[in-house]
Amino acid sequence: MEFSFSKELLQLKAMVSKFVDKDLAPFAAEYDKKENPKDCIPWSIIEKAMGLGLGSAAVPKEFGGSGLSSLEILTIIEELARGDAGFAYTLLSTITGAQLITKFGTDEQKNQWLTKIANDQTKRFLMGFALSEPQTGSDNMSPNPNAGMLTTAELTDGQYIINGTKSFITNAGIAGLYLVWARTDKSKGAPQGGLSVFLVPADAPGLKVGKIEDKMGNRLSQQGELIFENCIIPASNLLGKEGMGLPVCLAMIENRFSTVGAIGTGIAQAAFNISYKYAKERVQGGAPIINQQAISHKLANILIAIESSRLLYQKAAWHLDNMIPGMVIGSMSKVAGSEAAIMASNETIQILGCYGYSREYPAEKLLRDSKALSICESANEVQRSNIIMMLQMMEQKPQG
Repeated sequence: MEFSFSKELLQLKAMVSKFVDKDLAPFAAEYDKKENPKDCIPWSIIEKAMGLGLGSAAVPKEFGGSGLSSLEILTIIEELARGDAGFAYTLLSTITGAQLITKFGTDEQKNQWLTKIANDQTKRFLMGFALSEPQTGSDNMSPNPNAGMLTTAELTDGQYIINGTKSFITNAGIAGLYLVWARTDKSKGAPQGGLSVFLVPADAPGLKVGKIEDKMGNRLSQQGELIFENCIIPASNLLGKEGMGLPVCLAMIENRFSTVGAIGTGIAQAAFNISYKYAKERVQGGAPIINQQAISHKLANILIAIESSRLLYQKAAWHLDNMIPGMVIGSMSKVAGSEAAIMASNETIQILGCYGYSREYPAEKLLRDSKALSICESANEVQRSNIIMMLQMMEQKPQG
């Protein structure tokens, strides 16, 4: 077992850390406080990140990207989340999108879209995932054809016509390309091949942007509605084959779960940095409060949670990089990272006292940002149930 990192990975982390400390973290609170959620998107910072190649991290080198490993990508995401979790989410959708096009796309789709991600001159090309709907979430992949996803796609004269509404879609209204899940066979559930995935450009006829969500946290990431009213796309925009909605979704979430773990780790690390510095400087009763057992134990608990969460997402990345099934460890990473972030942010507010509760200090923002992680990408309650369900399934699997 090896815990050391390559020289290249350490250099990558140092580069991203410098960007975060100079170009992202100092300005995150300013964007977070803007009243209109549309004004919270830091385009100038996104352009700098894209210029560093962070948005094309998962694009293979032959298409102009960096072709980074899962461990390298998750290391980037943790560092970005240390600066701002919402910003990390904004770039994450493009990174995950590139991974799915690389895995399931045709040569034509790869040449068109992966090259676009890597070489876009505006440095503003983002992607979004249109999966969740107003009335469905964790049951999107239901085996019951009468439950779950309601958005439909019908093939007519070499074109798919999409109808339905998607909600809480990251990068809604600012992405150039969406991966859209829709029901192509109303008689089948997701496991039976009832759902398919489509590449839908933002300017596709019949696609409209609905309400943009005004959220309590992660405000540097835009979520909103996408409305499909007889939205027309060519049949060649089908990702993979018809009926592959579930396999594409599973590939997505296997990456996304551990990424949420990395984002949570980044938030927790930011919280620790704030509370540790404050505890060393804040004097009460003639001595720094870090000398008080109650404070030092809180700091130790945060640090333990950070290291545990980091190791889990790194193990999940190892599974991905070695093409070993790792859905269980990914789910564990998601739960551990999100709850580490919430605990660390909450304890940081407690350590800072009234200053932690004040919007003049960054601690309260970290708590607002962290709460979303226990809800998004499948709620932690669902994750815990799935962990045990998958464990039982592995026990029943024939050996040999």
